[in-house]
Amino acid sequence: MKKYQTRFQMMGTFIDLVIYHQDGEQLIKDVYNQLDQYARRFTVNQPHSELMDVNYNAGIAPIIVQPDLFHLIKIAKAISVEPKNPFNIAIGPLVKMWRIGFNNARIPTPEEIDQKLSLVDPKNIFLNESDCSVYLSQANMEIDLGAIAKGYFADEVKKKLMNAGVKQGFISLGGNVLTIGYAPDNPNQAWNVGIQNPLAQRGSVIRVMPLTGSSMVTSGINERFIDVNGARYHHLLDTQTGRPISTDIASITIVSTHSVAGEIWSTAGFLSDIRDAIFYLNQQADIEAIVISKHGKIYVTDGLIDDGSHIFLMNKTAA
Repeated sequence: MKKYQTRFQMMGTFIDLVIYHQDGEQLIKDVYNQLDQYARRFTVNQPHSELMDVNYNAGIAPIIVQPDLFHLIKIAKAISVEPKNPFNIAIGPLVKMWRIGFNNARIPTPEEIDQKLSLVDPKNIFLNESDCSVYLSQANMEIDLGAIAKGYFADEVKKKLMNAGVKQGFISLGGNVLTIGYAPDNPNQAWNVGIQNPLAQRGSVIRVMPLTGSSMVTSGINERFIDVNGARYHHLLDTQTGRPISTDIASITIVSTHSVAGEIWSTAGFLSDIRDAIFYLNQQADIEAIVISKHGKIYVTDGLIDDGSHIFLMNKTAA
């Protein structure tokens, strides 16, 4: 089967696609258009997106959205209201205040943080199944899907490609990796995906994970940050304090069947203590995790084996 491969920029990152299919060129164009539509509709970085219509009407009125956006918000809210974990789609006001990852990033004052904390309660997101409407009950609330959207996009791209008959492929949305089948060009028939060393320069791989048909997503304090007066402030914010999460974890990588699960748990697992995080992640169904401490020590959940260079599922193959 002929191999088609491309890289393009979108959503502030690089998108990589590898497709084995006789119509691969057209399928790549279709995926580009699919992702472009998602990027326009689901983002908070475009003033007229479908999501921003919801945010602009916070405290004013419910807004009817398309079923796919409603479904994603529903999934994300269900995780957000769990008190134990830091995943929270109502985090928008804090993200926009800190602006970490943008040129105008800054450290807000304690008074500014206090003013925003009342706006980040996900219980104030009201969903109406009958008409797919979303209502933010407090003025100035904002939903931000940045911690989950790319996983959803990757899953939908995979679904589209498999429905078109693709049996081998590789999808990477800025390092959010999802694979289809096996890798024809690799001796082990797996897509060998490197796990970034969060304590080294970008591109430094600390372990390799062989994937066949599964997903791998990483979140880390090294991804976006600002340094001010010798202190580093990362982008993973705690909606209880309004400040970056205080933790001994440097990064979390999730291996799962669906990329959206990887997105959720690579953020939701960022607890203050790494051992608590491993215990918590071991309780979640259908995922495995690689957690790296700020001292470079690697911890894995019960279904994984670390041999010092590769990380394998217990049966030595990917899910």
